[in-house]
Amino acid sequence: MQSKHFYNILKKIPVVIAWLSFAALVRISFLDKGVDDYTANIIFWCVSALGVMLYAIIVLFLDGIIVLFRKIFPKKNNSKNPTIDFIPTKNHENITIGQKIIIDDNTVNQLIEDSKENFKDQTAQKVNLESIRKTQLQQKQQIESEKLQVAVDYTRNQFALYLKDEDLDALCDAVNLYSVKEDILNNISIYTVDLTNLDLYHFGWNIWNHFRPIKQEEVSKLLKNVFVSLDDIDLESIKSHLKDEPKKGIIKIQENLTDYQKI
Repeated sequence: MQSKHFYNILKKIPVVIAWLSFAALVRISFLDKGVDDYTANIIFWCVSALGVMLYAIIVLFLDGIIVLFRKIFPKKNNSKNPTIDFIPTKNHENITIGQKIIIDDNTVNQLIEDSKENFKDQTAQKVNLESIRKTQLQQKQQIESEKLQVAVDYTRNQFALYLKDEDLDALCDAVNLYSVKEDILNNISIYTVDLTNLDLYHFGWNIWNHFRPIKQEEVSKLLKNVFVSLDDIDLESIKSHLKDEPKKGIIKIQENLTDYQKI
């Protein structure tokens, strides 16, 4: 922009120099005719001012003629698409309005496509998370089911010789309720044959240890509510004797119920 302005000034310098030279010649001619310096200087500046005015009038007149000529004879557009105009950029590159519209449309379309892809990705992630949760829940249920089955098998194995079938089924049901932390009804009364309270204590500790971290108070309630021989013994006493003499009795302390079949 500055270079263009400087170029316009340079174009006017020859005109100014020429007119000042003419004004100087007029001044000299008047001096030769006997006019004093003061008057000659006034004539010099008057001629210079007159030259500036004439130059300005000519430029404005010519500009008016050019504008009028362009209106009367407009420049024909060689482009087949009359709606396309050129937009100059700072880098002096020309980008058509049509091209700009196409670029904008492509940008919008790309944004829409990106949005769709992002939505698809988010949906896929949600579906994947639901699938993961479902899988983990199934695995948890499978583990709990297998854990309960181990406890029930252990119970049947330990009491098969000492309980009636209906009492053994009731005891297994009580173990099932205990594993899911549900209350055990008091209407179960199981009489044991050839089993001591120490055996029952060991059984209680083994079941508690298998389903940890359920508190020992709960397995003490299980024993007291199920076995008649423990009716008169308080819960704290049952709890305190759960692991007495672990190697004695028919039912011994078993750290891992899955190992009872190996004995």
